[in-house]
Amino acid sequence: MLCPACHQDSSSETSCTRCGASLSSAGAQDSTGDPFNSTSTKSARRFLKTFTLVGAVSIAWALVVFLSYLSTMRWSGGVRNAESRGYFLGTVLAPLLIAAFIVWLINRGRKVKLTSAQKQLLAALLALGMTLLSSAGSLQRPSGFDASSAKRRMGHLLKEAAGKETATSDSEWYEGPTREFFRDILKFNQEYAGVIQSVDRSSMAKLYAPESYATRAGMRTTASQLHALLDVDKKYESLDPLIKSLEAGVAATTASETQKAEFLKGFRGSFNKSLGPRNETFRAEEEWLQSSIDLYEYTLSHFADYTVRGKKLMFRSEVPRVKFQDLQTRAIALHKTATNAKQKLDAATGHAASEIGISPADISSPASKEN
Repeated sequence: MLCPACHQDSSSETSCTRCGASLSSAGAQDSTGDPFNSTSTKSARRFLKTFTLVGAVSIAWALVVFLSYLSTMRWSGGVRNAESRGYFLGTVLAPLLIAAFIVWLINRGRKVKLTSAQKQLLAALLALGMTLLSSAGSLQRPSGFDASSAKRRMGHLLKEAAGKETATSDSEWYEGPTREFFRDILKFNQEYAGVIQSVDRSSMAKLYAPESYATRAGMRTTASQLHALLDVDKKYESLDPLIKSLEAGVAATTASETQKAEFLKGFRGSFNKSLGPRNETFRAEEEWLQSSIDLYEYTLSHFADYTVRGKKLMFRSEVPRVKFQDLQTRAIALHKTATNAKQKLDAATGHAASEIGISPADISSPASKEN
């Protein structure tokens, strides 16, 4: 053993045979520290690293959600409804899914795979970056957009188009084409109502009553009047010519192509949605009119198979009786559906009018085809 005092080899393990120094502590020197200190230090570092990682990921996702909310509020003008909630969900999920796919591609191409924590952090940072880029455009838009003010302005444009107010100068480039479009809509509705009123509807008062099937001449008149109403509906059902006229008016303005495209995109989205009750009314009325035409044409073709006695049709055979009942039941049911659709259209029109600050008297609505 080597003596720590004289640094000479000693044959004894207790004391140096050269200088007599004690060798008992040479082979059993005390450790200079607690053997658990290194383990505790590593645990503390691991906890701090995990805490920092979780915090960074949480902050990144919180920013994604917050920026998506801001973008949604600016897009919807501060309105919270099902459509804005769907938009918000899409703005959150889109960067999440894209980021997850990018991380998967990166990890797939690496020899040394990313840890779960690394993948989570990378996905969160990628999603945050994409959200920042996508929301940059909306954040540049004026935050003071007043949806109610815009609706009131649309109401004034509609009144100006109807001649209820004196037309003012345009404050925005799109107001001129919009006013002209409103003017076209009002003219179209007035023309439609006038044509409907001009159609002879004298047979509608006794529609489906037993006496309406009493004579061939009466049934021919009823079928003819139903055909006339159906022809008017089909002629005025589409608003495509008016929309094309608006598009031409927008194209003639001095606005940029981007502004024009954004305006028309927003217009088509909102206008198509507002057309829902109108389209449903026309569809229901056309089905009702056609079913009633089928009923009276069938009854006319089987005039010899029944007689009218009081308030009943007495058929001479079972087959035409069953067919007649089926046709009449269907026509009456569709008449009820058309009536309900018309009531919904009137309610929707009244609500839309109140939203932009006008009364029903300021606009023209299609006339009812029923007495």
